[in-house]
Amino acid sequence: MRTSVVTLLLLSVACVTSPVALLRTPLTDLPDDLAALTFTAEGRLSTPYVMLELSQPGGLNGFVVLSGEGLPVWYFRTVGGAVGFTRRPNGNFVFLDSGQGLLEVTPAGDIVNRLAQEAPPGRNIHHDVIPTGNNTLLFIADDWRPWNGAQVNGVAIWEWNPETGATTRRWSSFDFLNPDEDRGPGSQPGDWLHANSLFFGPRGNLLLSSPFLNQVISISPDYKRIEWRLGGPRATLSVADPFSGQHMVQEIAPGRILMFDNGFERTNERYSRAVEYEIAGEQARKVWEWRPSRDNWARAVGADRRLSNGNTLVVFGVTKDLPVGSTGPLEAYEVTASGSVVWHIVVGGNIRTMYRATPLERF
Repeated sequence: MRTSVVTLLLLSVACVTSPVALLRTPLTDLPDDLAALTFTAEGRLSTPYVMLELSQPGGLNGFVVLSGEGLPVWYFRTVGGAVGFTRRPNGNFVFLDSGQGLLEVTPAGDIVNRLAQEAPPGRNIHHDVIPTGNNTLLFIADDWRPWNGAQVNGVAIWEWNPETGATTRRWSSFDFLNPDEDRGPGSQPGDWLHANSLFFGPRGNLLLSSPFLNQVISISPDYKRIEWRLGGPRATLSVADPFSGQHMVQEIAPGRILMFDNGFERTNERYSRAVEYEIAGEQARKVWEWRPSRDNWARAVGADRRLSNGNTLVVFGVTKDLPVGSTGPLEAYEVTASGSVVWHIVVGGNIRTMYRATPLERF
C-alpha cells in the first residue's frame, strides 16, 4: 500500500475546511489491489455515495466508499471478510470484520472501540450488526450446545455496548427451535441455521433470516417468543411464491417484507430477485419483485434495501460459479418501484464477493 487512507485524509484537511467536500474528492493514490479493481457505473445514484463490502481471500478485504460515478473516495481494510456494518448516532461506522470482530471506526479511519472475535466454539460473530434505540448494537454469533450426543452450532443474538464493553446474550435458537425438526437441506451440526441478517421491524420486533431453513423468523420485542415463521419447516405463514437461500430481510412497513431471494434451490429456472411480500392472515403474497433484464443467479450473498425515495438498491454479490451455477457478475442496481433502472454498477477484477452495497447520504 502506497499511502494509507488516514494519511490521505489528514494531509488534505489543511487545504479543505469541509470534511464532506474533502470526501467527495476521489482518492488519487490507491493500494495496488484496490487500484486493480474496476467500478463501471451508469446512470445516477440517488445518494452521494455507496459503501461496498468487498472480499477476496489473499487480496483486498474491506469497505470501499464510491461516488455515484464509481470513483473510490474512502476505504477501510479488514483482516477477514467484510460482512456487515452499521452507523452509530455519533457518525462512526461499526464494521464486522470476520477476522477481527466488531470495529467502531471514525470517518478518519481510527478504531475507537472493538469487540474481539472468538474462535469456535467461542462467540464467533458473523453476518450482521444493527443499532438499537439504546445506542447499543445487536449482532449474530455462533452458539454451540450439546444436542443428542453431538455439538451443534446454532445462533445467538447478542447486545454490545461499545462505551462500557458489556455484552449480553439476548436470544438463542436452542430456546425456541429444535435441531431435529427445524432443519433444511443445508443444515449440519457445525452450521444448523446459518442466520444471515437482523432487522428491527416497525413494532420493535426483530427479524432473523435463516437461509438454511428458507425461513424468516419474527422475534418479539422482549425476545421471549417467536411471533411468526415465514416459509420453511413448521411455518406459521405460508408463501404463495416461495423464496430460498434469502439474504437481507427487512419489514419495511407493518406486514410488508422485503428480501433478496437468492433462489439457491431454483435449479430449473435459475435467477435471483428482489421480492416484497405482504402478510395477510396466515399467508404472505408477493406484491412486488424485480429482476434485471439479463438474469443474474447469485446463489449466495446479495442484498436489497428500500430507499427513502421509494427506489430499491439491489445487489448480486457473487462471481461466476461461487457457488457452482452462479452466473455473476458482481453488480448492483438502483431501481424504481415500476422497475426502471436509474443506476447500475459492475465490479470487476480480482474480487470474490460484494456482501452488500449500502447508500450513504453523508460522512
